[in-house]
Amino acid sequence: MSKKVRILSLDGGGIRGVIPATVLKYVEEELQKKSGNSNARIADYFDLVAGTSTGGILGCFYLVPNPSSEPNAPSAKYTTQEALDFYAKEGYNIFNRSKRSSWLGLRQLFNATQYKPDTLEGIFKKEFGELKLSELLRKCLVTTYNMKATAPFFFDSREAPGKKRDFYVRDVTRSTSAAPTFFPPAEIVNLTTGEQMINIDGGVFANDPTMVAYTECRKTNFPQINQPSAKDMLILSIGTGGGQFQMKKLDNSGKWWVGKWATYIPNIMMDGALDTVTTQMRWIYETLNEERNNYLRVDVPHDYAKDYSSDMADASSENIAKLEKAGEAAVDEARKNGLDTLIQKLIDSSPEDPVV
Repeated sequence: MSKKVRILSLDGGGIRGVIPATVLKYVEEELQKKSGNSNARIADYFDLVAGTSTGGILGCFYLVPNPSSEPNAPSAKYTTQEALDFYAKEGYNIFNRSKRSSWLGLRQLFNATQYKPDTLEGIFKKEFGELKLSELLRKCLVTTYNMKATAPFFFDSREAPGKKRDFYVRDVTRSTSAAPTFFPPAEIVNLTTGEQMINIDGGVFANDPTMVAYTECRKTNFPQINQPSAKDMLILSIGTGGGQFQMKKLDNSGKWWVGKWATYIPNIMMDGALDTVTTQMRWIYETLNEERNNYLRVDVPHDYAKDYSSDMADASSENIAKLEKAGEAAVDEARKNGLDTLIQKLIDSSPEDPVV
């Protein structure tokens, strides 16, 4: 079998990031079993990781280099279990303790964001410190929307030096998770030029970043192959169990005030384009023969989606436990659709001389 370029794509979805974190815990454990390497990490078996919002946070977590210099130490600092624990430990602090107080709902007339960014920024600084995007272990794409340029922007850990761009990882994760009505925009600085950016959540245009990752791969040189086409790629795309929210009293929607619309906009924004990207990717791979199963979309089965809260900010211990169960259900469904086979292909496609 010819070696493939291996892509991991992670959707946005707030605290529902528990779902892909649970799925990837299974993937990492299987990689360790199948490879015979107990220190194997997600970073060892993907050539490109793309993420939006909570998926961008996860992607960066998996690619933080291990500061240990001990022989045979793992390449990455964090295990998938530690990434999952991050949500269980910090989710309540990010949302519940950061919620702004309101008086009769009038606060939304002056400040539409529900959560203060201080706790979130403090957590990112604690976890990522002074780590720069260019120091991540693999090529990493994280989406955001640049309000000053009024255009999508892709943070790229392996960008050409001529573009003169680098950023703190803590600023990248703050930018991609600045969901409108949840957190205020992120004001960050390009470390190379000093240029300021004002960014919001990449979910406004690419909540499922798989097509972004695919397009980027088509123009990138990898150890296995230069500028790969679809038949040269292995793609694991993981969702966050979205799409189950409901809009109430639609007959009266023409009279909704701004506060009412604000409660629905994030879900519309985050979930609206998911099915489109999945359909487009399946169309691409259905044109192939032996490689048609090299794209796998993993998400929560539809009949399981109502078991947890549709609120992307519900970080209660009860809901987090339900989200973990949903992630386990996603794993069970994915195994029926070839997840274990794809994991073996990830191992088989490891380049002999990897370039990070």
